[in-house]
Amino acid sequence: MKQVKPTNSKLIQKDRSRRVLAIVGDTQVGLWVVRSLARNGLEVHAITNTIHGQSAHSCYSTSSWLLDNNPSLPGFADEIIGLAQKLDVGSIMPVSEGFHNGLITLRDCLDAADIHLFSPSRECFDKATDKDYVHQLCLDLNIPVAKGMCLDELMEQGPESTLQYPLVLRTRKQNAGLGKVPVKAAYARNLDELLNWHKQFESFADNVLVQEYHPGAEEHVQILMHDGEMFMTGDYIGEHHMPLAGGVTVQRISCHHQDVIDDTVKLLKALNWQGIAGVQFHYDTDTGKYIFLEINPRFSGGLPTVVMAGFEAPFNLWQSHFEPERMRRTNYRLGLRTRILGGDANWFLGQLRRDELPPGQSHLGKIKAAMTILWNCGPWTKDDSFMLADPKPFFVDFKQMLKKLGARGHEIVN
Repeated sequence: MKQVKPTNSKLIQKDRSRRVLAIVGDTQVGLWVVRSLARNGLEVHAITNTIHGQSAHSCYSTSSWLLDNNPSLPGFADEIIGLAQKLDVGSIMPVSEGFHNGLITLRDCLDAADIHLFSPSRECFDKATDKDYVHQLCLDLNIPVAKGMCLDELMEQGPESTLQYPLVLRTRKQNAGLGKVPVKAAYARNLDELLNWHKQFESFADNVLVQEYHPGAEEHVQILMHDGEMFMTGDYIGEHHMPLAGGVTVQRISCHHQDVIDDTVKLLKALNWQGIAGVQFHYDTDTGKYIFLEINPRFSGGLPTVVMAGFEAPFNLWQSHFEPERMRRTNYRLGLRTRILGGDANWFLGQLRRDELPPGQSHLGKIKAAMTILWNCGPWTKDDSFMLADPKPFFVDFKQMLKKLGARGHEIVN
């Protein structure tokens, strides 16, 4: 392992339970995990992917580290447990799904070392990341969900009339060690396009979920479940994505739709969920109708929006184990807009290039696209990284943004 940020002795806490090893990667999501924990009096040691990780440059991180091993390598267990003991932390808080999956396997070892892991149980994790299982669970609970089936099953039944086009194709099990759809979502507007996708995905067609596409904006619900009940939620609508056809939400606005929240709670209660989750829907703002998409057993990509709007999800998650009696709900600000500056710049370029869009959507005109991105340079739109008290991560991110300007991200495969 390599230490990339010297330990700031001013941030050291005497109480071991207030020391957290946060595996946060390089993005804004991880940065706001660190900020949320540290601003509430915790000592946070960050693990990033590279020296350019935003948390490594935050004044809120006590130290920052790079690992030699990832969760798929045999040396990971010894390295992560060794670092946790070296720093004498009371808990580990991962962000990415891959680290959750790897650390859940080590839970017994971590418990033996008196280190709490902020990850769901193995049973809950595996169920939540199995889209086929959750799809059936939604049907059983009368939660609106798109009609669909596995790609191999669809091809056996006959794709000509089984489902209505357009269709969306997604990976069914992300962590099963099987082949994956190389994008967040692939679309088939007709039979020829579906057959083309089948040729590319035939070797792992049993791990591809095909569903009827429903229009609407992506709505994400960040939720904390505690003792079998919902503690607090923060939801937001994704306004801009990169790639345009479906990817990271690079601009968002906080919102609240009670029906969506109610179904989120119903679903997680059925899973006996404990801790944090990000639940995604498609929400039609014109009709108020929505369908369930997926559960992410982690902090959602829009965590900066959620925290800035008032839901201190990472700190509340820590409290749920170490000081549940002090947990307090806060007001959640609606209509707060935040964005990833570099991602939004690439969204604008994607509009100019006329990159592929989801079915039924149309590109903005060049002038309207330019006016949209310029309008959101005003103070009414917050930046995902910039904070006056902690400015360095923004400038680190800005340098990386310039290198990636014009990138198309995870393009739809031709």
